[in-house]
Amino acid sequence: MRKLLLILALCVATFANENNFVNMKNCESIALSKLTSIVSCHQVDYLVEYRVVDDAEKDPVKKVTVVTKENQVVIKDLGR
Repeated sequence: MRKLLLILALCVATFANENNFVNMKNCESIALSKLTSIVSCHQVDYLVEYRVVDDAEKDPVKKVTVVTKENQVVIKDLGR
């Protein structure tokens, strides 16, 4: 039983060391204005537009656009 647990622990450690996880340390965020920022992460840029909200429970994000070399896609748009 101990040998099985030891082998299992070594397998988990081996798979955890692979670079399959997203490294958020390579991401960069730049505030373009008070209500607009751009987040660049792994060759994909996210343009985030905020809105002024009075209620703290409402989502302040108005629009999120993903910008790549080939195209740009709006992934969230409240339209207000």
